[in-house]
Amino acid sequence: MNNAKDSLFVQSLKNVRHLRKYGHVQYVSKKMRYVVLYCNTSDAHKVSEQIKQLNFVHNIEWSVRRQLDLDFGQEKREVIPQDKVHT
Repeated sequence: MNNAKDSLFVQSLKNVRHLRKYGHVQYVSKKMRYVVLYCNTSDAHKVSEQIKQLNFVHNIEWSVRRQLDLDFGQEKREVIPQDKVHT
């Protein structure tokens, strides 16, 4: 199952429990008033449109992790010679 990660900036934390029906609430920051929400990738655009309609949500940011190259293969690794390593 592929998941999309959203960061939702909310005006009030009282209504955060209503976000559970749109996906999995992973983290809630009380100080900075944002919520990290995971939802299915296939439903992500539909869910974001529904969440935008909620009056307590004022900004949605998508995670850019899917756009990053996470392949750290042997050819990309920088090898440091043993004589240069400080122990």
